[in-house]
Amino acid sequence: MDIVAGTVADIRVISSGCAAALRAGDTLQRLARGRTTEEAREIGVPQLARAMGGVDAEDERCVLTAIGALRAAVLDAHVRGTV
Repeated sequence: MDIVAGTVADIRVISSGCAAALRAGDTLQRLARGRTTEEAREIGVPQLARAMGGVDAEDERCVLTAIGALRAAVLDAHVRGTV
């Protein structure tokens, strides 16, 4: 994740998961890019699932995993002082 002036300038996803995980990562990139780190951190399962056009109950874990990775990246940026 590249952060410029507190805004997500670029975000990359590397996944070797299922199709739902790949779709969640791609959709999350679009949702997070251009938002402040705080706004990106607040993206939740319902918002991402809607943006994906809905997900099956069994695929919600993939959505949650993508959101967890985003939140971890934001936290890492804060710890490193790059925000």
